[in-house]
Amino acid sequence: MKVKGVLLSVASVLVMSLSPLTNMFSLSSIDPMVASFYSSLFSALFCLLFLGVRKKRLAFVNDKRIYLLGVTNSIGVVCQYFSLFMLGPIAFGLIGRFYIIFSLALAVFILREKIKSSSYFPIVICILGSFLVVNTGSSNNNMMGIMLGLLYTFLFALTNLLAKKLVDRVDSSIILFYNQIISTLLIGAFIWIARGDYKVFFAGESLLFIVIAAFCSGFLGIILFYESIKYIKFSVANLIRSLNPVIVFLYSYPFFPIEITAKFIAGSVMIVVSVIWLNLKQE
Repeated sequence: MKVKGVLLSVASVLVMSLSPLTNMFSLSSIDPMVASFYSSLFSALFCLLFLGVRKKRLAFVNDKRIYLLGVTNSIGVVCQYFSLFMLGPIAFGLIGRFYIIFSLALAVFILREKIKSSSYFPIVICILGSFLVVNTGSSNNNMMGIMLGLLYTFLFALTNLLAKKLVDRVDSSIILFYNQIISTLLIGAFIWIARGDYKVFFAGESLLFIVIAAFCSGFLGIILFYESIKYIKFSVANLIRSLNPVIVFLYSYPFFPIEITAKFIAGSVMIVVSVIWLNLKQE
């Protein structure tokens, strides 16, 4: 059964790692804000379809935290697309590994969980590695993209923390649907108010790439991950997910090549190793 869990977890990584590439293709002809809207919309539709397949009733959730979760997710999705547009899929994928650091920080300050002192060193290594990665001299790397990438990662961790507080009494599929539909409404309303023209929502051929990304990252990848942790430890599944930037690099480099310098290689290795180290420390 452990082999099945590992295979499901690997499949999750392979599927989810496609989304930065497909999203980058969509951004070649669509505004990042509009891409954020369609990403949330199609993720919500896939969640609704999954609820129907499972014959789960879409219940009303009277908890303000689920609406706060939608707000944090909507801002995070917008930051994700703008950061991806500025950095490119490879650097963006590496910056996304800060998720575990933000998750640990939120667990300490909000959930009052204790962090092992031995975890501080890999955290420092991860931060130092990120500076090497984003300072390779490539024109695709800029401070605004880095800041938006870090903000997206932090908000993603915060969104999952809020979900953790709800999942004991609300089905995870319903939480995910609320998350995506609230994001869709908020982002759509902002675009309408800011642009005032429905034509801005026209996505053309970019829509196909967004649908693929929403299916891979917002639905199938998550379902495979949830299934994998039925058979293997959560920490083991997260170790496998640490390979994400490597897979993103393999997928993206033929289409979006970047300058591979000694600093970039060293920084990438530092980030991946530190994330694996942190997962081991939390086991």
